[in-house]
Amino acid sequence: MGVAGLLINCYPIQFFANVQFVLGNTMTVIAAVLLGPWYAFLTAMMASTGLMLIWDSPHVYLFFGLEALFLGYARRRDIYALYADAAYWLLIGAPMVYLYVVFLMDIPPSHLGFIISKQGINGLIYTSIASLLILAIPKLWFLKDKVKDRHRRQLSAQLTYFFTLMVTLTLLFTALIFNFYFLERQQVMLKQNMNEAVAHLSISAQNYIDNHQIVIKNTANQLGLVADKPEKWQAILSNLHQSYPGFISMLIANPTADIVAASPASRLIKQQLPEQDINIKDRDYFIESFYNHRLFISSVFLGRGFGNDAIIAMSAPFYLDQQHTQVAGIVEGSLDLTHFSHIDQVNEYTDDESIVMVDEQNQIIYASEKLDLKPLSQFNFAVNKGVYRANLELINIHNTTSIVPEYMYAHRELNNGWTVYILKEFSPLLKLAEEQMFASFIMLLVSLLCTFYISTKLSALLTVPLEAVANQFSQAYSASGKTSAIDDNSPREVFSLYQRLAASKQQLIAHQVELEETVAKRTAELEKANKKLTELVDRDALTGLYNRRYAERKFSELLDFCLQSDQAITVVVLDLDLFKQVNDNYGHLAGDECLRNVSLLLQKYFKRDIDVVARYGGEEFLLILPLSNTLHIEHHLNGFREALSQLEITSPEDKQTFKVTVSIGAITANADYEIELDKWIKVADDNLYQAKQQGRNRTIINIITD
Repeated sequence: MGVAGLLINCYPIQFFANVQFVLGNTMTVIAAVLLGPWYAFLTAMMASTGLMLIWDSPHVYLFFGLEALFLGYARRRDIYALYADAAYWLLIGAPMVYLYVVFLMDIPPSHLGFIISKQGINGLIYTSIASLLILAIPKLWFLKDKVKDRHRRQLSAQLTYFFTLMVTLTLLFTALIFNFYFLERQQVMLKQNMNEAVAHLSISAQNYIDNHQIVIKNTANQLGLVADKPEKWQAILSNLHQSYPGFISMLIANPTADIVAASPASRLIKQQLPEQDINIKDRDYFIESFYNHRLFISSVFLGRGFGNDAIIAMSAPFYLDQQHTQVAGIVEGSLDLTHFSHIDQVNEYTDDESIVMVDEQNQIIYASEKLDLKPLSQFNFAVNKGVYRANLELINIHNTTSIVPEYMYAHRELNNGWTVYILKEFSPLLKLAEEQMFASFIMLLVSLLCTFYISTKLSALLTVPLEAVANQFSQAYSASGKTSAIDDNSPREVFSLYQRLAASKQQLIAHQVELEETVAKRTAELEKANKKLTELVDRDALTGLYNRRYAERKFSELLDFCLQSDQAITVVVLDLDLFKQVNDNYGHLAGDECLRNVSLLLQKYFKRDIDVVARYGGEEFLLILPLSNTLHIEHHLNGFREALSQLEITSPEDKQTFKVTVSIGAITANADYEIELDKWIKVADDNLYQAKQQGRNRTIINIITD
């Protein structure tokens, strides 16, 4: 999930400005809900690496790592992810974003609200998607150590949360799509308006320049008619300047570059002081017009002599002859740049826009006053290509290194190489987006509260009748004497369920009575059968004695009994002597009869309730005799042995009689001698072997007193 989150976060969804939605964090929320805080933290670190590669900002590890831990611990407390994430961004995330932007980022304070609300909405989006994926497709998450709910959730809470998720996602996407298209439309309109404004201003400026070029050209032609009469030049120049006040000043210079006429004339009088230099041979407008014989428009420069304003000079030569071979002088007009201020003020598009006009050398001819740019200075700017997404051209002119754009702009170049810029502040558009985002957030919050209230009421319509139905059939509730009727407001399906359950309850009671009677009868029969089965299982079928399994099982109980009273216990192994000869001489039926007679005699001699007499296998028998008297046990065993040797046994087939003897091996010791029966039998069996070796029909016993 961490790798998937990393890959998704490498392609954040651009919305507007610096708003980018990161859906890779959906995997972090899924890990937090299903696996707890530390798996979620690991997932967040991997997913945030994708954002680190794109944004190159380590804050993503802090913000989203803390979010993962917060959601994981909230899950352990059975808090739903959407509620927990909203609390995180409200209480922790938003303050951290504020501090990070203020102290570590070069972003104006006016952008703070937009950035913080964007982060919160972004968190709600991927948390809602993750929660919906978990609820909608639970079979997808086959994870081993999934976090379990500590308490079973109420149906009403689950329904409310599901409705809240659906409404949250629906409203979020609806609001975002609406805001996206609204902002797109605003940008299209702004771009269109700015293009129209720059077109209008460029046409006005071009016409202004063209008209004054024509004036200079016509003036040169008129002066050419009286080129040999210098005394008329001043009158012509003054009359012409009165008709075209777009020039700050106008002048006429002779071939030696001395100013011989000027308008206003008062300026020429002032310049005739001895200390003043009124020669313009070093000026481009004289050189280009006089020597190159052409109409010339200068770059912006600082005037001298006739004023210290920033001006643009237009000049043209006039001639003494019709063949234009001999220059009589040049006529020059200093263009009034304040005219562009007038254009700026009367322009219908300039209420919230600014104008910058530069010449072909990128020197500022005119700039709107609010831009605080000085004429004649270089127009330095940087086209913003940072993280702010917009369909407009963005520019920075005051802080060219900032990632935050200052202005949107449009520009157009004039025929003479000048360029007109229209600038519009970017912050109002961002403010509009912030208002839209904030309005969406408020709408979402109000809708969530309404949804929570309505879904609670809707779930109550289902859960309250169901609880009433459950109470009707609860024994504890019935015993308390309370009643919870299913009224007319209950849904039809719930009322039908109640009727069917009531009918089923009556049938169940009837069946229960019948079943109890049957169970009692069957229980008695079963107990009788179990008792008989137990006897069959624990008894030897031929002799009626206990079998080996019973003796081994019973030994532990008898041993514990003797341990409590500190008494001795005797384990005896008996084996009939030469029993094979009985089968060979008298037949197997005689052998079976022999075993039955021996068993009857054993039961006669060892008849205490606590004595265990068992057939150990074949012609071997096992005796377990608790509470043994060490002084008399050997005598008692020999008594049995002698009685058996005197017993006459009749063969069932040929009625022949015969006798058998028995060899006995035994051990008598305190109960704490050994807890395992096999150890006792081993000693008794060794003694039995010695009895056989010593001639049979004898008893060998070990009596261990210590």
